[in-house]
Amino acid sequence: MQGLPSVPIPDAPVVTRRDVLRGMAGLGLLALTGRATHAQSGPELLAADPALARLAAGIIGVDMHSHAGGVHYRARPSYNIAERMRRGGLNAACLGHTGDGPVLRREADGRIAIQYQPAPGELYRHTLERLGFFDALVRDQGLRRMLKPGDLEAAHKAGEPAIVQAIEGCQFLEGRLERVGELHRRGVRHLQMVHFYRSELGDNQTESPSQGGLTAFGRETIAECNRVGMVVDVAHGTMAFVEQAAAACRTPLVLSHAPLSAGTPRPLSRAISPQHARLVAQTGGVVGIWTIVGSFRSWSDWVDGVAWTADGVGVDHVGIGSDIGGAAKNHLTDYRDFPLVLKLLRERGFSPEEIGKIVGGNYVRVFNRSTGPGMPR
Repeated sequence: MQGLPSVPIPDAPVVTRRDVLRGMAGLGLLALTGRATHAQSGPELLAADPALARLAAGIIGVDMHSHAGGVHYRARPSYNIAERMRRGGLNAACLGHTGDGPVLRREADGRIAIQYQPAPGELYRHTLERLGFFDALVRDQGLRRMLKPGDLEAAHKAGEPAIVQAIEGCQFLEGRLERVGELHRRGVRHLQMVHFYRSELGDNQTESPSQGGLTAFGRETIAECNRVGMVVDVAHGTMAFVEQAAAACRTPLVLSHAPLSAGTPRPLSRAISPQHARLVAQTGGVVGIWTIVGSFRSWSDWVDGVAWTADGVGVDHVGIGSDIGGAAKNHLTDYRDFPLVLKLLRERGFSPEEIGKIVGGNYVRVFNRSTGPGMPR
């Protein structure tokens, strides 16, 4: 596998310059517990803090994983996503539906369960229906659909909210590799290989592994994504799956949404180990740290998690994948509050350049490398 040199990752959190800065300037973060309990909304933060407003204007903000507005299952969006992105200064969201959505059920404890086995063609028909939904969403809300290298920069310059259309889980392929090209023609540019329901592409984290990681069809699917120009997302994949995907993929990988564990994650957990994250970083890719309450008790915990990940894999390989709309409880509930993320990172000791990379710049790099057909790593 060609890639970057091995990235050293500490076995446990270490004291860094950001820990020192936090002790001096970031003590107020400890009061930010639970979901958005800050006194000011995102637009109010920008109005009250000119330096924060300049920072927000100068970066390209991208949420690497989102189901905002219920787009993965609702007949109509539950709110105007574009308007909330404008107010919060978020430039783009990797917005998508779940390929296995019809067969999933959320239990009372928040756990995801498989409720039935789909009929042949059922999940493919579901995906075709959601593609029509996204066509209407783009038309009705005035969203730009990102399709090729340079599109994210152009949308930012124009001040227009955008989406990278995504799908979470490839169960709809049903052995039909030509469907990747069909999705590409319909505007999809970000494809997550596996999700909760067993996939013919390989093993996922929340089911007992039985396929040895990435399957032969999984390798073929990655090669087809490379050929047509599609971001390859390995979120939900086992460590063996990600290791083999890293060897097969000719473009940087994205692992769009997960928490990083200090050690070995518990069995069937969605958390990833430092070594797991390093596999993604070695491809030049990006690990998205989600904002889910179950993984981070407070905003302070979350920004600590981002800082530790950046110290471990390098700031060039960290992003944000909120999973808005996908998790039962999320600290980031509304894109109007995106400026709070910038404020937290600044107070944690990140420089403006580092913040720009984490909140979107790293994903922009991977998107541009991935969406030109046949782009090599």
